[in-house]
Amino acid sequence: MSTDTGMWVSSAPLRVSLAGGGTDLPAYATRFGGVVLGAGTDLRVTVVGRRARRPGGIRVCLDSCSRAESPQELANPFAREAMLRHWDGTPLDLFSTGDVPGATGMGSSAAFCVALVAGLSTGPLDACSLARAASDIEIQGLGRPVGRQDHYLSALGGFRLLHFHRDGRVEVEDVTVPTGAARLLGEELLLFHTGISRDAGDILSDQAGGTERGAKDTTHRLHEIKELTEPLKDALVQGRSAEVGRLLGRHWELKRGLGARVSLPHVDRAYEDALAAGATGGKLLGAGGGGFLLLHVPLPHHDHVREVLTAHGMQEQPFAFDTRGAVLHTL
Repeated sequence: MSTDTGMWVSSAPLRVSLAGGGTDLPAYATRFGGVVLGAGTDLRVTVVGRRARRPGGIRVCLDSCSRAESPQELANPFAREAMLRHWDGTPLDLFSTGDVPGATGMGSSAAFCVALVAGLSTGPLDACSLARAASDIEIQGLGRPVGRQDHYLSALGGFRLLHFHRDGRVEVEDVTVPTGAARLLGEELLLFHTGISRDAGDILSDQAGGTERGAKDTTHRLHEIKELTEPLKDALVQGRSAEVGRLLGRHWELKRGLGARVSLPHVDRAYEDALAAGATGGKLLGAGGGGFLLLHVPLPHHDHVREVLTAHGMQEQPFAFDTRGAVLHTL
């Protein structure tokens, strides 16, 4: 954090997980190996750090504004753990903002950790090292039952196929989607906020528990969810956007069986109405239980689907795919 003015601005993208979500959780990946296909978006979390002129301490404006003499006193658990690991002790003012509400399935906590670690690091980190350090905050530091896909997709941006090996290694495969195909898919995918926020860790703990107990249905569903990554990658590369929608729908059918809290009755009704209005398929992002509903909708059906989901009280969130990963500027 050694800059001329003592100020830095970092940002990291929120992600869209398209297939394989859940197979990156340690309970599954360490036994079978996981694969996740996802992409970064132009929706981001931004963190601003400024060297303070007071004698010591940290002033943070995150969920609310407060002042602390040490990281242990910070109320935000992600900031607390990140500061314990990466803060050099220099008096600091810290601010953060995001383009969507937190706890809504787009990896906002991971994007925050990625952006914060990028700003706090005393030397440059490559994207994969940044992702590993950020994911360690949640997994090792906070003991959350989450995987590493969000952190890697946020640090890297773009379309990526992530391979989670049983020994803990993460292998990154770039997915080259033609510009025209990516643009069309971005136009045809619609994102709606269900109005519900939830803690992904609570929902993912159900899935992890089923995997650890050897529940055959949970394991079978995760195997098939993992198998969807290759055909969905092929559909992306070949520009078959309607096939993307169908595969998203199959993913959602499988995912809903992973736990009682993954979906909600009114979300199921809204989804069925969206299909009747012309959507080819879709799913709740992240762990489920609320957050954002991603739908593939051919352009002629956009108005009808928007009308239907507005009637269900869901608000559209515009977005686009973005190749930029984490970005740091010093001032």
